[in-house]
Amino acid sequence: MKHLLEETYVIFDLETTGLSPKTGNSIIEIGAVRMKNHAVIERFDELINPGIPLDPEITKITNITDEMLQGKRTEEEVVKEFIEWVGEDILVAHNASFDLSFLKMAFFKYRLGAFQYDVIDTLGLSRFLEPFERYHNLTSLMSRYEITWDEKKHHRADYDSEGTGMVFYEMLTRLEKRNITTLESLQKIPKIMLNKRV
Repeated sequence: MKHLLEETYVIFDLETTGLSPKTGNSIIEIGAVRMKNHAVIERFDELINPGIPLDPEITKITNITDEMLQGKRTEEEVVKEFIEWVGEDILVAHNASFDLSFLKMAFFKYRLGAFQYDVIDTLGLSRFLEPFERYHNLTSLMSRYEITWDEKKHHRADYDSEGTGMVFYEMLTRLEKRNITTLESLQKIPKIMLNKRV
């Protein structure tokens, strides 16, 4: 099995019309970076037209406006392209349970089959590595790992995914010091691998 630092990862983030796909909310942006050996080697960023006006609170948080989404493709089209782009790589997200809920709902809505991907949650990783720290949000992690971060760009999927990627590689270095060096060893730690490839 490959060393964790030798794997290729797709670090992704979603922006959505609300907090729950079960109540009809949907994805309005998918941003992702493919990373290997600490470096970004490819990017994916697509805005999505949800077919309804955005709640002003969502626009306030994300800076995404109705005008920006006019003429953009549907959730179904973009999710299908994203999954094809991901290929066999390992997915990584911060607070991945949120993003997973929307992706899995999209798989259900558009009959894309079973969601069979390895998914690592950097929120769970942070709590494992730093159990005595009070805050584990992305802004706090950027400060903790001394990574340059523009808070004004926070909550846009493309920017957040790259920031999460930088944090993730810092975490992998710390895991190596604890002799956690493979996906198999990572899977033994609760609340870090939120989904596993069958």
